[in-house]
Amino acid sequence: MRYIIRNLMMVAIITLLSAVSGYAQASGSTAEVRGLITDSAGAVIPGAKVTITDLAKGTSRNATSDGEGAYAFLGLLPSTYEIKVEAQGFTANATRIELTVGQQANIPIRLAAGGVEVQVDVVAGAEVVETQRSEQSSVIDTKQIANLPINRRNFLDYALLTPGVVDADNIADASDFRVAQTPQSGLSFGGNNGRGNMVQVDGAQTLNASGGVQATISQEGVQEFQVVRNSFSAEFGGAAGGVVNIVSKSGSNDIHGSVFGLFRDKRFDARNAFDFNPDGQSPFNRQQYGGSIGAPIVKDKTFFFAVVERLSQERSIFVNLVNDPNLFQPTGSQTALLDYFGGIPQFAPLAAAVRGALTTTAQAYPRTVGLFTSSSGQFPFDETQTQFTTRIDHNFSDRSTGYLRFNITDGLFENQAAGALTAVSRGRSSDFFNGGVVASHNYQFSPTTLNELKLQYSYTRNGFFPNDPNGPEINIEGFGNFGRDIFLPSQTFERHYEIYDNFTKIIGSHTLKFGGSMFFHDITTNSETFFGGRFNFGAAIPLSNVIALNPALGPAVLTQLTQFLQANNPALLPNLSQPINALQSFNFGLPIVYQQGFGDSAADSWTNRYGIYVQDSWKIRSNFTFNYGLRYAIHDEPFFVPTSYKDWQPRASFSWDPWGDGKTAIRGGAGIFVGYLNNAVANVTTELAGFNDPSTIFIVLATPTTNGFGLPRSFDVWGGLAAATNFFSRPIQLSDLANILPPASTVPAGVTPRPITPGPGVPLEVRFRLGPGYRNPTTYQSSLGVQRDLGSGFSLDAGYLFVRGLHITRNRDINQFKASGPVSALNPNGSPSFVRFGANSDFINPFILQDNVYEMTASSFYHALTVQLQKRFANNFSFNTHYTFSKAIDEVTDFNSDFSAQNPLDLRLDRALSSFDQRHRFVASAVIQSPFENAIVRDWSIAPIFVAQSGRPFNLLLGFDANADGRSQSDRPGQAGRNTGRGEAFYSFDMRIARRFFVRESRFLEFTFEAFNLTNRTNFLGINNIVGTTFAGATDFNARGRSDRRPTEPLGFISSADPRQLQFGIRFNW
Repeated sequence: MRYIIRNLMMVAIITLLSAVSGYAQASGSTAEVRGLITDSAGAVIPGAKVTITDLAKGTSRNATSDGEGAYAFLGLLPSTYEIKVEAQGFTANATRIELTVGQQANIPIRLAAGGVEVQVDVVAGAEVVETQRSEQSSVIDTKQIANLPINRRNFLDYALLTPGVVDADNIADASDFRVAQTPQSGLSFGGNNGRGNMVQVDGAQTLNASGGVQATISQEGVQEFQVVRNSFSAEFGGAAGGVVNIVSKSGSNDIHGSVFGLFRDKRFDARNAFDFNPDGQSPFNRQQYGGSIGAPIVKDKTFFFAVVERLSQERSIFVNLVNDPNLFQPTGSQTALLDYFGGIPQFAPLAAAVRGALTTTAQAYPRTVGLFTSSSGQFPFDETQTQFTTRIDHNFSDRSTGYLRFNITDGLFENQAAGALTAVSRGRSSDFFNGGVVASHNYQFSPTTLNELKLQYSYTRNGFFPNDPNGPEINIEGFGNFGRDIFLPSQTFERHYEIYDNFTKIIGSHTLKFGGSMFFHDITTNSETFFGGRFNFGAAIPLSNVIALNPALGPAVLTQLTQFLQANNPALLPNLSQPINALQSFNFGLPIVYQQGFGDSAADSWTNRYGIYVQDSWKIRSNFTFNYGLRYAIHDEPFFVPTSYKDWQPRASFSWDPWGDGKTAIRGGAGIFVGYLNNAVANVTTELAGFNDPSTIFIVLATPTTNGFGLPRSFDVWGGLAAATNFFSRPIQLSDLANILPPASTVPAGVTPRPITPGPGVPLEVRFRLGPGYRNPTTYQSSLGVQRDLGSGFSLDAGYLFVRGLHITRNRDINQFKASGPVSALNPNGSPSFVRFGANSDFINPFILQDNVYEMTASSFYHALTVQLQKRFANNFSFNTHYTFSKAIDEVTDFNSDFSAQNPLDLRLDRALSSFDQRHRFVASAVIQSPFENAIVRDWSIAPIFVAQSGRPFNLLLGFDANADGRSQSDRPGQAGRNTGRGEAFYSFDMRIARRFFVRESRFLEFTFEAFNLTNRTNFLGINNIVGTTFAGATDFNARGRSDRRPTEPLGFISSADPRQLQFGIRFNW
């Protein structure tokens, strides 16, 4: 049935594509103009000749007003147009208008009576209030892109200047478990995690298999773009979040171009709050330079545009691991205990010996001291990137047009992901390439019938290579992270083949649109997951256990100490049972978890996606438009991922101008929106399934209790490997584990000690597989808003946004469910503590250490109130300011297993504020040009951006496996909920000042000065959320970051945003 329906879908789409070939850009990258033609008395004029001309290209299209006096032009590229109307007995009228992407302009034209052919020019700007628009959206126009200060010229950051959109790249947790080779878009719509958005360039999507944005064109090649945050039409598929529609520049009849350079150096920047370099401020310099040119090949017919841009940057990253003077000392509870026993003669020698063991010195622990001191400091972080784009537009006739765009991006980043508590050895280099071509052929059957056919091919190569090629990964929770990343090296090769067709027909008051798309995605990956091995060290082992297990001390000494305290100082008894910290666990060689992978890491897959839609924009009355449509999609995913045939997506919205004067718009909408599956889930569940496929990666895991099967414990593995002379000098191999056994005295009676042997069906296997009912992520969106023209180009917009997210991917270990009855043991806080061995085992299959299932069972909620005041550019001034009050709730941050729920028996406990919850956000920007004519003060411009936003939630983590479920990344203190901490507020003020010197009217030399974080505020970002026993016995877990603590202390800040940075630029435009 699956293949029958899929093939029928392909036949339907191919029939659609072959039946029509032709005109009209998709509304995602174009605009439209409509209006009524009347005489001076208001009577409609049918049969008037209407001509619209692109003033840059000289191309024209013609139409005739219908019996109601209405005219329309669809599929117009953003540009400046002249609309000329001619009718017998009336004076001809010419109106100029500048159209932006996605705009639905209503331009009524009134003709004066007269028999003389006299043309009257009327200049008209865009409507202040778009009374035809029903979705919640914003446009970043050419003037904003050219003038506002954006660091690194990453034009997608302009989307953060629109309401309801927040950054998805940064979270407040120091423990950010997101995987490098599965990037997301960097933009959070409706509280999502950056996945599930759609980014299009000229109507063709530019996303990779995990939802990240491919580097396609440089900012110099962007004309403008539209950000749609809610209630978009059925035309757009593959997006459960928001949509970004980018329009690239094209050539015109005039030869025009630019040459530019932007330069930064540390001499002009303030010092980063975490730059503790004793030799002075750490190195930083950046150069961004490039140019563009556009010209006619054949005037009024064929045009080209080309742009090239280069980024070269040398900066520093800061790893601060040893700036805490107490880092290598015993903990506070240990010091109190040892000070007490040190004052008692009979215990003084013992206290001195224990203090020496608990104190990290170069003599006692040379590996630890060497690792921390060599990894701490400032290190280079170099980036290079080159982008090239060329576009050719051609007019085959007044009905047939097309374009061809070709783009290449190539880049290299070094020492990525290092910084804060992450050593350079954990960092990586990133080598990436993207190349593609988009072809579009458009045809106008009639003034009211348009069609667009678009083809795209793109090729992407992403490689992530660890700085440490050997490993293992070492996580000393809360102190530092070292060694080869467990997911690296990784290489991904993607080939995209896409075909789109959109057909539009105006019938009376209805504008019908239907179309389809086919997307074929060939993905080859090679990710050596866990091949380097991972050791986690945490604060999980009580000091009493260390004393009892020490051959020089033993249980007898522990008993003696305990009895003495009971008799003389019982208040210190809890200190004896307090765990040693993670650094001391590393010194003693006592990891709480060891994970290792072996096998074939290569995977090759195809993903085929099909979509069809139909929609109607029905102008029920002159002041009321109702849009409704239906989209249907089939996502034929690779391997054994089931294909869903239930992805019907109805959508409806309206726009109402209650007084019919074009000054007020009330908008509302609702619909169902289905996103793409993250292809990484398909790869992981194939490679790591743990069954008999020879291409499977087998993962083994050892903990302090795995000797129950006769297998080595985690610290047995560490000790065996550490004793080898080649440890750290090459990757761990299977043969290295062959002779590592648990001590016979620790193995249960009747159990034979044996080494770890990866493979299907072996004890303590770790599996990753797909759960039943796997579905595409889906959102239910609705919005309601009102916009009012306040006069003089000002408008006020207020709106409400709602997003309900379903089928969000999460990972859950389903092996921790008993067949019946409660769990055998509870932690003091009431959470389950799983028992693996014996008759009371809490595991369905105790021989499987983890049975990780990817489920689409997580959900989210998002509510937002947005208020926006803006002024259209006029009289040398424009500004845009908005405030968003929102709340985002979800149950998981991302798909990978490190974000698993703390208690798989009760997933509701992980429902909490999202890591992307930005409760308050205020943004203001402006473009101000000098109104003066004096030679000194003319031709200046100032463009500020101010951002103020509240802190984000973060998760309090213990840093060890408190419930014995085989994972330590999700355990929280006490009865703390998820994300109960709150990060610091963020304030930033950026400024751009420019002066132009005109050579001719269209030629000028421009000097620019840009300041980012002008006030040099320290905006703390990451927080050390490994808190250990800091919250033992606590009932209030509403924690905040502490500026009085070092990065290696619980709740200490570990990183900050950039300090004040100055940038100088020069540009020549012609």
